[in-house]
Formats: sequence, C-alpha cells, structure tokens
Amino acid sequence: MTYEYAVVINGGKRKYECFDAFARVSDSFTLCDGANSCKNSGKLAKKLASLFSKKISSIAMKKVDREREISKIVLDIHENCALNNEAGASTLLGLNILKDSYEIISVGDSYGKVFTRNPDGEWTEHCSIPRDLDYNGNPWQLIGSDVCELVHYTRLYRENVACVFLMSDGVGDFIKNSDIEKILNKKDIKKFNPSNLRKIVESLLSISGERGSKDDMSICMAFIEKKNEG
Repeated sequence: MTYEYAVVINGGKRKYECFDAFARVSDSFTLCDGANSCKNSGKLAKKLASLFSKKISSIAMKKVDREREISKIVLDIHENCALNNEAGASTLLGLNILKDSYEIISVGDSYGKVFTRNPDGEWTEHCSIPRDLDYNGNPWQLIGSDVCELVHYTRLYRENVACVFLMSDGVGDFIKNSDIEKILNKKDIKKFNPSNLRKIVESLLSISGERGSKDDMSICMAFIEKKNEG
C-alpha cells in the first residue's frame, strides 16, 4: 500500500442543486466546486473534474517540467471552455500521487492542506495551498470565468507520512487547522485504513455543519506513506 483515501461529495443540508464534483483516475484526484451564481456550474465542475484527472494521470513521468505541463493543461481547458461558450465557472483542486512525491494543483478558493507526522508521532500542518481571494474575500479567478491566468502548483517529496486534504469552501471555511490536528492525533486512530479515514472525513463534515455551513460540503482525504514504505 502506498496510500489510502476517503471522500464525501455534496454532503450537508443543501438539498436542491449540488455544485461540487469529484473524479479519480488512477492515482489522480480532482475536486471542483462550481460557482453558485450560475446554475450550469455544477455541470461544468463535473466535466472539469473528470477531464483534469484523465489528463494529469496520462502525463509521461519523464516530463522534466511538470509544473509547466500541468499549468498548460489547466489553461487549455479554461480556453476551450471560453471558446465553446460553456456557461458556469469552477474551482479546481487536484492531487496526483507519484512514486517519489505528490503534486497539488489549485485554481480558485478551495482549500488544500497537508499535514505530516513529526518524529515524536504528533501530526501538524506542513503547508496550505494558496487560495485565490481578493481584498474583499471573493475568488478573483475561476476556470470558465473572465479571469483564469495563474495555476498554483506544489510538489512535495514523500519523505514523511502525510495526510492531504482537498476541501470545498463549504468545509474549509468552517474548520481550523487545530480541528484537523486534534482528530489526527486521537489515540484511537493508530492505523489509517479506509474505515478510519472515513471517520475523519465525517468528523470534519459534522464540525462544518455544526458551525453553520449551508453550502455543499465536500472533502477528499488521502493518507500517503513514505517512499520507502511503498
């Protein structure tokens, strides 16, 4: 085993139209959150998640400049959306797991967070992926919108065990790093099997709901082993 994962999409109280979408192709995961301002954003998000997962999973490993190649894929998809006059706009948050590392790609205001386990056994935040927010707290770029010009790319080497969280704002807006760390450091979670990962995901959804989230709540969590443990 090199990784395990758990995912919940469009959880929460909202029962009318769902705007979040998720796709997994091989070792590539994509979470998209369509903009609520357009009813077709949910359809775009679904198409985008599937297309990006397929494209990123097919990139040849020998590609030296992976950041450039992946950024080109995202911007080409955006340009095609504009040329085809596809209504709607969406965030994109992707995770691609490689043999020696893993990549996180983001456009928009969704949340990407990485937590690693220290030598003393405690889990702490390692990094957060940049979010595209303006001075008023609104997303300034989305795929399919008027502005999409920057793709955030982070590649992390598998030197430590890691938990990666991909979250729509329906979850990320309502939880803190301390919430995640508290759950990861529970003594009853000794092994990160699918059952325990599911419990962690559901706990974060529950916290978001209790704190007032009325948006779609979507989260994908991946536990990734160190390179030499795969």
